[in-house]
Amino acid sequence: MSKQTIVISGVNMKDGGIFTIMDNCLQKISQYIENKDIKVIALVHDKSKFDYPNIEYLEFPDAKKSWFKRLYYEYFYFKKLSKKINPDIWFSLHDVSPNVIAKKRFVYCHHPTVFYKASFSDWKFDYKVGVFSILYKYLFQINIKKNQAVFVQQHWIKNEFEKLYNINNVMVCQPEFVSISNPKKIILDASKIHFFYPLIARSFKNVECIAEALILLPDSIKSAIQVHLTFDKGDSNYANYIIDQFSLAQFNFIGKLSRDEVFGYYEAMDCLLFPSKLETWGLPLSEAKAFNKPILAANLPYAKETVGDYEKVSFFDVNNPKELAQLITNFVNKTILFQGNKYTFDTKNQLNDWNAIFDFIFKK
Repeated sequence: MSKQTIVISGVNMKDGGIFTIMDNCLQKISQYIENKDIKVIALVHDKSKFDYPNIEYLEFPDAKKSWFKRLYYEYFYFKKLSKKINPDIWFSLHDVSPNVIAKKRFVYCHHPTVFYKASFSDWKFDYKVGVFSILYKYLFQINIKKNQAVFVQQHWIKNEFEKLYNINNVMVCQPEFVSISNPKKIILDASKIHFFYPLIARSFKNVECIAEALILLPDSIKSAIQVHLTFDKGDSNYANYIIDQFSLAQFNFIGKLSRDEVFGYYEAMDCLLFPSKLETWGLPLSEAKAFNKPILAANLPYAKETVGDYEKVSFFDVNNPKELAQLITNFVNKTILFQGNKYTFDTKNQLNDWNAIFDFIFKK
């Protein structure tokens, strides 16, 4: 059998959860192709962020400069590049199905706003959330039927895609937790109970629910806790609003963290807070679960599917800070009775890790 070439495209997957997806994929395929006759070419924003062997990296540092650049690459330049590379497989990791020439094509869709009705605050703090909630519905459908398979992260999204785009080749591919060997040691104040919420500061992340819950807490609970948030002043309009509007002693704005620092916080924290109104997965839920840490999460379908079978979790209404305040109080007082969660979906057509995805791609 002749050598197969796969192009993995993620030129705008620069930070946050989308970078984690790209990083995990490249880490796993680097291991997967050992002793296999497969060539991997990765299209990335910044190749200095990756050092996995067995991969050829092509860098596109200006891909995030504008949407014009993004669309130019996806629908014009990549066609020329695909003619030059002549790949067997083109795997687009970030939502859109580009104009390319390849024997087999796959797309991984994980942008959640296609299912989101933007609120006034979304338009106010980050108009792109509103634009994306309209635009992505149409971007997803361009070339989508040219793919051998469309990968999504959850079953409810699979059902929506099949109805929205009239396709029957959608596969559920749950993000795999990929650990790192040396998390950074994080030392936290031992006299406090520490809550952690890793996020990029966008309006749908719903930090105000935490803030309003904190305001409702009795003083004895307020003085006992600290909430660590991974953004700082200047990160976004929404970040500035939260910091200016809620000058709470319990908030610790720690800024963007490296992956080893995030994992260090998972080890050191007492509980994950996750009030986000919109996710197609919610990686921190998987990561906190892997560290066997308690979770207080949004009472939404994405969170319940992500958490899966787990005892140390309770859910709250994302529009009801009073519910969250009560859960925080019970947690601090050690009187909390976790709801727990059970996985209730048919796993027959589900791929559960990156190796299963690669097996599917190369054998399809």
